[in-house]
Amino acid sequence: MRSGRAFLESLRDGRAVFLDGARVKDVTTHPGFAEPLRQIAHMYDLAREAWDPATTTYVEPATGQRTSAMWLIPRSPADLALRRQLHRAWCERSGGVMGRTADSGASILVGFAAHPEVFARGGQAFADNLQRFYAKARDEDLFVPYAVVPPQVDRSKPAHQQPEPFLYAGVARERDDGIVLRGAQMIATSAVMANYLLVTYITPLAPGDDDYAFCAVVPANADGLHIHPRRPYGTIATSVTDYPLPARFDEIDTIVVLDDVFVPWEHVFVHRRVDIVNAQWHDSAAHTLVNFHTLVRFGVKMEFIAGLATKLVELHGIEKLPPVQTQLGAEIGLIGAQIEALTHAAETLPLVRNGIARPNPLYIYAAMNLQRRLAPDLMRTLREFAGASFIAVPSSESALTSPETGEELRRYFRGATTTADERVKLLRLIWDLVGTEFGGRQLQYDMFYSAAQHVADMRLYRWYDWAEGRALVERILGGY
Repeated sequence: MRSGRAFLESLRDGRAVFLDGARVKDVTTHPGFAEPLRQIAHMYDLAREAWDPATTTYVEPATGQRTSAMWLIPRSPADLALRRQLHRAWCERSGGVMGRTADSGASILVGFAAHPEVFARGGQAFADNLQRFYAKARDEDLFVPYAVVPPQVDRSKPAHQQPEPFLYAGVARERDDGIVLRGAQMIATSAVMANYLLVTYITPLAPGDDDYAFCAVVPANADGLHIHPRRPYGTIATSVTDYPLPARFDEIDTIVVLDDVFVPWEHVFVHRRVDIVNAQWHDSAAHTLVNFHTLVRFGVKMEFIAGLATKLVELHGIEKLPPVQTQLGAEIGLIGAQIEALTHAAETLPLVRNGIARPNPLYIYAAMNLQRRLAPDLMRTLREFAGASFIAVPSSESALTSPETGEELRRYFRGATTTADERVKLLRLIWDLVGTEFGGRQLQYDMFYSAAQHVADMRLYRWYDWAEGRALVERILGGY
């Protein structure tokens, strides 16, 4: 298990990250990236030194070494419980606002590696490549996020019918020793902090898309790999006190451009097989495992939201009012209980295939559907409890510490049971979640990280047991 220092050192590799049209010399020291990277490094240190090994690690049979449970291939509900505890540990550090920590990408690799037979459809060598890279990532505790969605150029046409070739990432040419990738892929959240990037498609490919039908891993410092982040929120955060969430926990979404990036065969898992690229997510355990991580993360975020809501109503002395308690129960407690119950069901009632225990897809997709629908309502509830409080706050931390304005402002910004400093600190934390640019990104992520609503609905439709209900109706009809 790697240390935080080793993680940070691995990022000083000459990777091509571009911000405001200029190449970033060192992501570990740049003000837009340094603090989120430090937070991830601290999580690596906690995993290595502070977390209970019994609840976050396992002994890998292939090596005899104690290994992070993010790399555990689950074969039982107990294994899924261990993975859940590991996910919680990573998510709790940020209150669940970081969705693409190291255990997220690891879940996909674990899901792929648990089903090498899927990749062997293209030839045993590709399955072997996958297994070897999984072992490397596991043993070195690598950070491997993913870029699996093409640019939004013309969604009415498949990859090979776009306005020009290789707008979507694809195999521009094949060499004796590997392939050359050209094009772009998104939304590569956390690519800035990656060791390798998993590049493939989750968007279904169409017949004729053979040049785009690949799955491979690319080193983050590969020649020709260009990482273009959106505006890091840390660059506009005046201080941690003024912007407590974006200053520390912005995991940074990016688009990656592959400008003729060479990938050796040993890093290629699928090559020119549309059927395998389309099958790899659901014929393996990858999709359910990565979304099990997401379900655990959202459960942690629900606890964070519940804590913020209760502290907010206490701040204004309204926590004992029946209408307030009713709203807390109906609009926050109910959702939190549903997410917790669905997580428990997905873990304890797994779908076991070929000896691999997948979190139960019915409950995974039910929770994803629920989360997507209710995320805006959660933010509205926090806004309603706060009222004008978010607007009536001092301009910055300096206003409360200034000899000229501090005493006056502290008198009028205090809460029912708190000092002005404590009240403003809490309000800024909640506003970061619901109102700032960071908060807007959080809402968009929770609504669209998986898919559009109709896709989430169709997944749930496929996994719900309609036959049982139809059989019950037939029995009732047959009784008279």
